[in-house]
Amino acid sequence: MDCFICQKRHANANGLIRHFKLVHGLCLGRGLKLKCAHRGCSHVYHSFLGLRKHLSKCCTNDNFNVDDGECSTFTNSISSRETALPDQSSPSESVLLEQHIVKNCANIVAELKRVGNPVTTIDFTVSTLQEVIGDLDRLKQVNLKNSLDLQEPTKSVVDSKIDQCFDNVLDPFLPLNTESKRMKYFSEKWGKIDPVEYVLGTRFATRFMRTTGGYGQTIVKDKFIYIPILETVKSIYQHPNINKMMARDPKQMENVLYDIQDGEFFKDHDLFSKQVHTVQIQLFFDEFECANPIGSKRGIHKVGAIYFTLRNVSPKYNSSLLNIHLVSLFHAQDIKTYGFDKILAPLVKDISTLETQGIRLPPFDHNIYGTIIQVTGDNLGLHSLFGFVESFSARYCCRFCLLEKEDFQTVLSEDSPKISVRTKQLHIEHCQKMQSNPMLPYVMGVKRSCPLNSLQYFHTSANFSVDIMHDILEGVAQYEMKLLIEHLIDNYTTSAEVHRRIQNFNYGFIEQNNKPPGLKISDANDLGLNANQSWCLLRHFPIMFGDLVHPTDQHWYLFILLLQIVNIVFSSVVSQGITTYLKHLISEHHGLFKHLFPNNRLLPKHHFMVHYPMCIRKIGPLLHTWCMRYEAKHNVFKKQLKSFKNITKTLAKKHQCQMAYLWQTFDPNELKMGPGKMVSLNEMKCGGMVAEKLEVPVGSRVLKVKWAKVNGRIFRPELAVCVRTDDEMPVFHVIKNVLIKDEQVLLITVALKTHCLDEHTHAYKVSHTTDTLFVLDIKTLMYKNFDVLTSYGADDNLFIVPHCFM
Repeated sequence: MDCFICQKRHANANGLIRHFKLVHGLCLGRGLKLKCAHRGCSHVYHSFLGLRKHLSKCCTNDNFNVDDGECSTFTNSISSRETALPDQSSPSESVLLEQHIVKNCANIVAELKRVGNPVTTIDFTVSTLQEVIGDLDRLKQVNLKNSLDLQEPTKSVVDSKIDQCFDNVLDPFLPLNTESKRMKYFSEKWGKIDPVEYVLGTRFATRFMRTTGGYGQTIVKDKFIYIPILETVKSIYQHPNINKMMARDPKQMENVLYDIQDGEFFKDHDLFSKQVHTVQIQLFFDEFECANPIGSKRGIHKVGAIYFTLRNVSPKYNSSLLNIHLVSLFHAQDIKTYGFDKILAPLVKDISTLETQGIRLPPFDHNIYGTIIQVTGDNLGLHSLFGFVESFSARYCCRFCLLEKEDFQTVLSEDSPKISVRTKQLHIEHCQKMQSNPMLPYVMGVKRSCPLNSLQYFHTSANFSVDIMHDILEGVAQYEMKLLIEHLIDNYTTSAEVHRRIQNFNYGFIEQNNKPPGLKISDANDLGLNANQSWCLLRHFPIMFGDLVHPTDQHWYLFILLLQIVNIVFSSVVSQGITTYLKHLISEHHGLFKHLFPNNRLLPKHHFMVHYPMCIRKIGPLLHTWCMRYEAKHNVFKKQLKSFKNITKTLAKKHQCQMAYLWQTFDPNELKMGPGKMVSLNEMKCGGMVAEKLEVPVGSRVLKVKWAKVNGRIFRPELAVCVRTDDEMPVFHVIKNVLIKDEQVLLITVALKTHCLDEHTHAYKVSHTTDTLFVLDIKTLMYKNFDVLTSYGADDNLFIVPHCFM
């Protein structure tokens, strides 16, 4: 059995695993990945125990010959990149073994902290393990003495040496038995960035006084937490795969918007357009409840959070929560008391340093500059942060233009002369008017200036991020689906039938967790669904009810127009020309809405959609700035909180420990797979094509798995994938088998025939063709995967529901 890292041969599995631990320093953890390559075996294990069992079976099986083949393993963890050392008995072997044991113990403690255990639980666990390890050592010590069966005086001499040896054995949990020691270890070994606590001010508060046994007034310091953003940026650039995460696809086409670098804002920016390798920071601000209380307790534990992502990193990696980093935590009520000036002061100072002096980053031999490229969040959060009115019933409630709210019902395009776009100069004038007359509630929707406007290369008037999650999925879409359902009940079916169809519809594998639990049709403007459930129902609504509706129904056509808008807005790649088409779609949709529902008002979110085409041209696909993944980050904090004493500091410390532990093992292209078995290519119907694709002999063996997952995209039999487009029509294949060889994922598929994009159901009508098999590499596929669905009605047609503009 050979070591993949240094090619050293070992006689058995135990020797090979011992070699990995002592020589290469590999230890258990989330990043450990062990793969048996015996005669092309592609089984992957994440523990030494699993590998040991597999190697034992592999080497005792009559079908395998250790002398003919070789059994090797590899790992992609950071530890595996250490230089191989000579494997020989030496005084340093005990030191290496001690270090390895301490690493494993540190991983145990880190995993306990990651899942949100309080300090008392971790202290108890560590102390108990210390006692168990001590008792085991004493038991081994006694058994060893009894087994020697020596006579005096030799027995006394040997027993003394045995006692001395056991006394010198390191207690592996000794460096981890207190919280301060653990924090020190994580900072030294994993580069944990410690949060910094700042004082906002002091106030009097009513507290229970133990000295008097009653309540009294005491001075309380209001504090907030800040994570030095420049230190975080440096740690990101130290990741070994950072170049891979920042690489752009060389096949990208001109006049197509893939990311923010392709937009007008980036190309015209004073810093990004002139400096190469700039740091592009995207901030996010939002507030969330830590404990989800109700009634009178609501708002007590509400926390404001600022996160950031690096837009240098490819969007497919930025969707990972590990690429969303914490900047600041503070009590939401402190915003009303102190404002954003003090809370943002450390951040503004660091960003100003990055703009003017730059920082030294590992891959470069010179200082790198950067700044905030965009700030995203929900509408209320951005208005609060930027200093705009926080009531969307106000006269000027749009942060992009100066259109009055009453005109939202008639002005349906940015081409209208009534729309005057906000500029930097206009915003400065409005802020100056507010300062000169503090009695004014606001001036043209502006209440105050944002502290971020003091930066050299950022201004709120050039912030074009919009919140398509709340605007559409939790706003416009539910509002219009509610009106459409009422129209269906009045003209085509019953309320019971509507609910029955929604509950009994087969949404497929991909959307099985997003199935709407039930609709709340009330006087509110929504259906009581979250964003995922709303998106799921929105996309599948036409094939649920299309058989009931007459093709010329204008209410149905209005809904199809909304779907066409949604498909463009939610696309991860958008052409320049499609933004003009989107502008006309939005104008037509809003105009038809007012015609069909003259007594219903367009929401402010309808008006925000008018600015979407301009925003796409400025910063690229809007999907890269939406709130969905950032709000998923909130769950990390909600699950962590066990103590409500100094909430912000507690959450920040736990988050930084978790990020340090997980970031060191983060693999951007991690391959996850389900159970499987080895198959020989010469036994497969398309084995020759697979062998040609992999460039291996036909007699090779590959791993056939039930499912595989790469970059959040899952591949399993019966799902459909888009292979290419022919004459602007997508070509779909259905997966039959998933094969893996050396972490390369191949799909065995059969082709589907795409007949048309059925406008009435807004889905591609497809059918099965021949049983001819194809072999596809997942790297060549387009878009996400799809379910092949059937609609209600008498026909047996198959449909594929698009999730973006194809």
